Amino acid sequence: MMPLHLALALAGAIAPAALPQQPAAPRDPAAAPAAPAPSAEPLVAVAPEHQRVAANGDIIVAAPPRRVISNQVRTLIGPESQNQPLARYQQPLCVAVAGLPRDVNGTIANRVLDDAEAVGIRLAGRRCTPNTMILFVDDAHAQVSRMVKRGHRALLGVGWPVRRALLRATGPAFAWRLTELRTRGGEPAGPEPGPPVFRNADVTRIDHPVRLDVVGAVLIVERRAAIGKTPQQLGDYAALRLLAGALQPAGTGLPTMLRLFDPDAPAPAALTAFDRGFLRGLYLGPATARQGAQRARMTSAIVRESAAP
Repeated sequence: MMPLHLALALAGAIAPAALPQQPAAPRDPAAAPAAPAPSAEPLVAVAPEHQRVAANGDIIVAAPPRRVISNQVRTLIGPESQNQPLARYQQPLCVAVAGLPRDVNGTIANRVLDDAEAVGIRLAGRRCTPNTMILFVDDAHAQVSRMVKRGHRALLGVGWPVRRALLRATGPAFAWRLTELRTRGGEPAGPEPGPPVFRNADVTRIDHPVRLDVVGAVLIVERRAAIGKTPQQLGDYAALRLLAGALQPAGTGLPTMLRLFDPDAPAPAALTAFDRGFLRGLYLGPATARQGAQRARMTSAIVRESAAP
C-alpha cells in the first residue's frame, strides 16, 4: 500500500484548482485551549416525550432516558463487531480543508482541532502532513462514485462493504476512514500476507488484545449544501463523522449535528449534549475495550452531558 499521506494528497486534487485551498490548518498544541463551544440545545426542538408541564405552566425539559440514548449510540456506531474495538485516533491529528474560501477552510479546520483537543486527541502542530481531509466539491455523489469505480488511491485499504455503502449513500456528504489493527502498545502487524499477525500481543478476556487505529479519514461534501451553514457547524459535523466515525442518522431521534444537512430537522448551532458525550465517551477508557463496554461509556458520557446545567 502506498503511504497514506500520499493517498490523501491525491484526494486533495479533487478540489477545483481555481479555488483557494487550505492545505493544513494545525494549531500549536502548546497554545491555550479554545473556549468551549456554546450549547446548542436552545436552538433544537425537544421531543414531547422528554417534556413535562410544571404547576405554574412552565415547560420542563427532562434528560432523555438512558435506553433512548443507548439505542441512538448503537445506531450511529453501526453493526457491532465482536472481534475488534471501536476505531480511535492515536497519532497526532493534522487537518486539511479544501474547496471553500481560504479563511472559511481555516475556520473549519480549527473547529475540528478544537473538538479533537476537547476529547484528548493529540494535535500535530505546525507544518504537519495532513492525515484528515475535508473536501467541498460541486457534485459529491458523482465524485465519490468515480473514485470508487476507478479505484482511487485515497480508498486504498477501504473494504468493499464500505465502498458499496458509499455508492448507495444519498445526501450531500460522504465520509470514510482508513484504519489499522495494532497491538495495545501500538505495534503494527507483521509483513506476512494474509490475516494480521502480531508478534507482541497481550491476551486478555476483558479487552481485545489489539486496538484499531484511525490512520486517515476523508469527508467529501457538496459545496451547495454548505450554503447557509456556518464554518463552526461544518467543523462540528466533520468532527463527528471523522473523529468518531458516526454514521448519518435516519429518521427522527435525539438532537445532533449529524442532522446538519437534513432539510426536515432544525440545525443546531454547535455540538449538542448528545454529540459532546458521543465524542468524549468514545475516547474514554482503554482503546482495546470491547465495543459493548465502549458503547456503555459513550452512553454514560451523554447522560452526564445531558444532565449538566
